[in-house]
Amino acid sequence: MTNLAHTEEASAIKISGELAESILSLSSDVVLFLSPGGVIRKVSSNNSKLSNCLENWVGKSWKKSVSSECMEKIDELLNFSENQEKNNWRHINHPDPSGSYFPVSYSTLNIRSEGFILAIGRELSQLTRLQQNLVSAQQDLERDYMRLRQLEARYRMLFNLSTTAIVVLDDVNLEVQEVNPSASALLGLKTHSILGSKLENLFDNLDKDRLKKYLSKTLVKDSKSIFTGKLGKNNSVKISASTYKHERKGFLLVQIEPEVAKSSDFSSAQPLTILNSIENAPDGFVVTNEKGEVSYANETFVEMVGLRNASVAIGDNISKWLVRGRIDFGVMIKTLSKNGILRLFSTHLSGEGSALEVEISAVSIEVDKKKLFTFLIRSTSRRISNSSQAPSSHLSRSAEQLSELVGKLPLKDIVSETTDVIEKLCIESALNLTFNNRVSAAEMLGLSRQSLYIKMKKLNIGESI
Repeated sequence: MTNLAHTEEASAIKISGELAESILSLSSDVVLFLSPGGVIRKVSSNNSKLSNCLENWVGKSWKKSVSSECMEKIDELLNFSENQEKNNWRHINHPDPSGSYFPVSYSTLNIRSEGFILAIGRELSQLTRLQQNLVSAQQDLERDYMRLRQLEARYRMLFNLSTTAIVVLDDVNLEVQEVNPSASALLGLKTHSILGSKLENLFDNLDKDRLKKYLSKTLVKDSKSIFTGKLGKNNSVKISASTYKHERKGFLLVQIEPEVAKSSDFSSAQPLTILNSIENAPDGFVVTNEKGEVSYANETFVEMVGLRNASVAIGDNISKWLVRGRIDFGVMIKTLSKNGILRLFSTHLSGEGSALEVEISAVSIEVDKKKLFTFLIRSTSRRISNSSQAPSSHLSRSAEQLSELVGKLPLKDIVSETTDVIEKLCIESALNLTFNNRVSAAEMLGLSRQSLYIKMKKLNIGESI
């Protein structure tokens, strides 16, 4: 053993030959000679790794060489009853100069005849590493087990939620081992009545042997061929099968799909045909949400408002291109919310050039529980309309009537009459444009609702609308 004690202190300790032989027989890694008060008087070690850490222990309290949580254990090791000569093993952690700890298991002997306490230690770092490796391996096993459980749960969920009918057969008797709900529904039987049965027995008599040969052939050579046959209910189905191994057992994964009659060329291409028709239609077509935010616009609408391409309009509000903006949009939305449909609403679109006179028809639809509005916008700028002449002719007749008042009434009264005629025409036009919505009409005319009601009463408009 390596003697690390001071010469003077070492000479004060006399150890008999029998005691020295007993200590050596313990084959310990560390031996501490302690005073009854717990001061280290001598240190011996046959472990070269520990020798560097033990050099500074001599002359210091044993407690100062251990971590804080181990101090109570040191007190227990130093405390002996009257007839007690030995304390049981305690796990003690010593701080390492590198910042870590090295564990030692100590037992103490009370050497009364010599007046000191002997602490015998066994270094546990190797055992600790083995324990840590064992714990780490156990955690890895638990993680792998949990991962497998989660993976199995996900595949089980996919198996049960799949819309494709799936049946699992064993490769020995070709009996059904598992069946998903879609397969039970297609076969028209409950799950428990299908399990354990042979799949070919569920098919038409003419197809039983053919199906059995097909499945047997697939077991020998996994092919991608398709089997077509009829179930007992005369439902035509297509079957594809593939093999797989699980826990050293072979299985067949069988997918069953009902045969669907081939659709015509037009019906199969119908969605694309409709979309192309809308995109190239001569009228503008716009789809928005309830707030008016554009999600689709065709090329005609893009040309109407003078944009570079349709992507520029996506996300903007359709009221941005209406001359009366939120007023017109509010009228259209209220009508759509109330009736679900809007017909021939006259307004103007504003683009990079002059305003364009248009008629807007719209319908409210629901897609994935979300309400959408589709607008069909038709230009009426080139249309010859008799209705547009009515106000001017009305105004002309009013002008003739007013001219007859010259000489009969003062100019002040004639101007007042003229103002009334113009106000009446404007209010009637606003009410017609807003489908008699007086709130929107007042907003369109820049009046308060109360002012509009007063003028309507004064001009006797309410009775004729």
